[in-house]
Amino acid sequence: MGYAKNIGHNLVTQILKIIFGMLTGIIVARALGPAGQGYAAYILLVFNLLGTFGHLGIVSAAPYFQKKSDFARKDVFSTNLNTVALIVLGLTFGVLISYLCLGALADYSAIYIVLGIILMGVTLFVEHYQNWLIADERIIENNRAGLVSFFIKSGAIVLLWILGLLTPFSFLLVNAISLTIWLIQLLFKVRESYAPIISGKLLKAEYLYGSVAWTASLFAFLHYRLDQFMIKAYLGVKELGVYTIAVTIAELLFLLPMAIHSALSGRLYNADDEAHSRHVVTKTFRLSMLICFLLCFVGVAGSFLIPFVYGRAYQGGTAIMLILLPGILFASAPKLLSPWFFASGRPKIHLLATTISLGMNLILNLIFIPIWGANGAAFASTISYFFYGAYYLVAMKYVDGFSLRELLLPHRDDLEMLKGLLQR
Repeated sequence: MGYAKNIGHNLVTQILKIIFGMLTGIIVARALGPAGQGYAAYILLVFNLLGTFGHLGIVSAAPYFQKKSDFARKDVFSTNLNTVALIVLGLTFGVLISYLCLGALADYSAIYIVLGIILMGVTLFVEHYQNWLIADERIIENNRAGLVSFFIKSGAIVLLWILGLLTPFSFLLVNAISLTIWLIQLLFKVRESYAPIISGKLLKAEYLYGSVAWTASLFAFLHYRLDQFMIKAYLGVKELGVYTIAVTIAELLFLLPMAIHSALSGRLYNADDEAHSRHVVTKTFRLSMLICFLLCFVGVAGSFLIPFVYGRAYQGGTAIMLILLPGILFASAPKLLSPWFFASGRPKIHLLATTISLGMNLILNLIFIPIWGANGAAFASTISYFFYGAYYLVAMKYVDGFSLRELLLPHRDDLEMLKGLLQR
């Protein structure tokens, strides 16, 4: 599948998600209120974390071993799938023990925990199948499955709201059901040969590579979400509810880099010509950062609409969003450039960046939240995001010899690429 076509389809997908996601997000925020929004957001945060990173690295390693290793595709696919199944069982047991014996998530009833476990398990399998499709550059198939799931979720939220049944529990239930529908679609799309085996040699090799990539991805996730855990601990679910609304809107800026990321990863995993790969990376990065910069101005104007659209209870979100936007612009750089290092088998560069940035974010949150509350968390994030993006630019320049001019200065033919994407 063509690189430009994959990016174009990703952009359309993300635009649809922005439009309908914003509408349903407003409905959820108004129906649940800041406290209910924070209550639902926190349990989703916990189980999404477990579902996204519970594999401990093998899902992160799958594209590299699928495309760049001597192992048979069937062995890679089967070993990963069977290992993920065992991990789901282990995590389920761990969650139940933590809840029943250690008092974890004591603010939530057992039915919330059951739904969380379902969400966690399904997320792990979805991650496995998604990465398999991305490595084969079957981006559009994955997008279509995701859109079906997304529209079912959006429609269910609107229906529950009309019926007066939209609560934190029903919201969590809709998330779990829609994600399950996504998984079912992926099961039919990934028609890979399967065997009931787990190759110890392959698993060892994957974890040696994947543990670095996994740790880097985990630290990146925590870098983006640590502030929410700390706001919950310091300020409670009501403040968390306001903060998550501001973060959700500000991070719409990430939708473009996310649209580029999967297509760029697939292209680089399948590329044999380094010169061509360098050209693709620089051109894609220049154009994407230019668009993100322009979108920041839209975000600044949109931030003042938060109390009018979401309600006066969320008016504190305006200042939070204004503080976050410059940092999110810089944090877009690693999302666009990390595929370059992953595809070349050097995830340690990303690991170092995320480790330092996460440590900086933690220290700044500990200092700023007690002083400035949620605004302090936003300042902490923006400062660490600045460092995160700057680190990547320095790494591209001094590790692989890219010039800042070729990475940042727009070229005339970039506009041709943009025109081609819009025409698709």
